[in-house]
Amino acid sequence: MATFLFACLLLTGGGLDDSFITYRYARHLASGHGIAWNIGEPPVEGYTSFMWVVLNAIPIALGASPLLASKLLTSAAACVVILLALGGAHPIQERPWRVALAALVALCTPLAYYTQTGMETVFFTALAFVSTGLALREFAGNPRPVWLMVASALFGLAAITRPEGVLLFGLVAVSGLSLRWSPREGVLTRRELVLFAAPFLAIWLTYFLWRLQHYGWLFPNTYYAKHSGNRLLNLPLGIHYLATAWAPYLAVPFTLGTLAWVATPTREEGTSAHRTQQLALRLGGACLLYLLYIVWVGGDDRSAFPSVRLVLPVLPLLWMATVMLVAEASRHWTKLSPRAYAVGVVALIAMAWAEDGMQLLKGSLPTGDEAQRGLLQTKLAQLTDEPHGPLPAWILENTQSTDAIAVPWAGRVPYATGRPTLDMLGLNDTHIAHLPSPQRGIDVKMDPEYVLARRPKLIFVNVKHCYVREECSFAQAGGWKIGDRQLLELLRQSPDYDWVKDAPTEISVFRRRETRTQ
Repeated sequence: MATFLFACLLLTGGGLDDSFITYRYARHLASGHGIAWNIGEPPVEGYTSFMWVVLNAIPIALGASPLLASKLLTSAAACVVILLALGGAHPIQERPWRVALAALVALCTPLAYYTQTGMETVFFTALAFVSTGLALREFAGNPRPVWLMVASALFGLAAITRPEGVLLFGLVAVSGLSLRWSPREGVLTRRELVLFAAPFLAIWLTYFLWRLQHYGWLFPNTYYAKHSGNRLLNLPLGIHYLATAWAPYLAVPFTLGTLAWVATPTREEGTSAHRTQQLALRLGGACLLYLLYIVWVGGDDRSAFPSVRLVLPVLPLLWMATVMLVAEASRHWTKLSPRAYAVGVVALIAMAWAEDGMQLLKGSLPTGDEAQRGLLQTKLAQLTDEPHGPLPAWILENTQSTDAIAVPWAGRVPYATGRPTLDMLGLNDTHIAHLPSPQRGIDVKMDPEYVLARRPKLIFVNVKHCYVREECSFAQAGGWKIGDRQLLELLRQSPDYDWVKDAPTEISVFRRRETRTQ
């Protein structure tokens, strides 16, 4: 536990940009304006986690930093996972293997990293682990109604924390129920099925019907902005994303689990050992289907979200399945104690992700003036700090409170300025989100003519201004999106906008000219 918390401290920083999207919604909720992106405009579901918006509205209402509150809450959630892994809130009952599972969670560098980003990833991971562990524990033994209901309710909370929670509930439910479908295994009664389904449906359906009535769309606006359209267009991106996660995080658990399953003697149906093995295989299959879903939606933007954010929620579940299979196989290998086998499993899995973990740690080390302050002092300051840089202050100086800005990143700048904001990538704009994708990639939907028609005071284009000065090519300026090139060409020709030379940013900024009234 101490090792994990120290890793969290080392990996702390100013949070990821997308976390401030949630904080903007949470601040408007806390101030009585509802869950809104721009106050007074039609509602848009530009956040991914309803639960995270509500939770972060609490510290904002109390005058505290939502980033600090998020760091503390997600760190606590990860610690709960470690403690429950040790305590047996899952089908694994032998102490050496419970310790092995807890050790894998505690040593997972990406888990520690994402506790400090301000995002809901670790909170969702904790809910996924606890709800799945409790459900499978009950399926593997004699189901107790109270724990079935607790697991179901936690699945419901997971589903309103991340949309993938619905998929996870379905996969785990099918995994567990298919195991108890045979009379030899002990079929679940109708009452037990109702107790397992009812809390989840009560929580998720209530939320789903509300959001469908409030926003009018089946899925969050972020889904349409990032992933809707021609699935085959982004399928190569999803395959590449899974391939980058395979070697460090997935290959060893899947390989160990498969070898352990093959090496275990066949057992007769109805025995406890057979049930545990079959449950582990079903859990591993559920993890695999979850990973295929990630491929289908096109993966993730690793430049914005380092390491394996989308894979992280199923890693503890994959380790759980692997440990169950290896533990069962090790009963037939008498030369070593269970403790030795457990240490070996932890060592093999942890060694595989060591390089990626070290890259995260190196990227978090202080540089420049911060390095002279000392590591511990710098990290303690970063833990409570909420840095925004000079750009928000410049925007506040050059705009009025009612002036709108158009930005290519919808997080830190809109949150820090509080200005009405047009999200040009569509995460928080229904019109742009539902456009067809003009090219392969995530966050590529844009509508330059629509942006100009909205007449924002400032427009930020994510292309370095050397391209505007005609000193470099579009690619040399970091440009690759069709929409960015089209927007710059329109701005160059527009009589309403001038290029701004003194903005404290490397990307191109345009200001709307003042109109004189007679």
